[in-house]
Amino acid sequence: MPGNSRTNGMAVASLVLGIVGIVLCVFFVPWVLAIVFGVIGIRQCNADPSYTGRGMAIAGLVLGLVSAALIVLIFSVGQFDYQFN
Repeated sequence: MPGNSRTNGMAVASLVLGIVGIVLCVFFVPWVLAIVFGVIGIRQCNADPSYTGRGMAIAGLVLGLVSAALIVLIFSVGQFDYQFN
């Protein structure tokens, strides 16, 4: 019987903030925190084998990086102003 395993809270937070960061990419806080929590979650999962959730931490990290790329693309193209007729 395997030992007790528990899900890493940083991994869950990274995934949730990564999803929120994709939806609301114009806000800087969610995707920055998703990247930070993703790195911390991966390190904690590697250090302690009783933690699960390494995949969630990686997914949150990737979503945070995609959100960062989207915001850089939006600001570099300059199409962040909306005009309605």
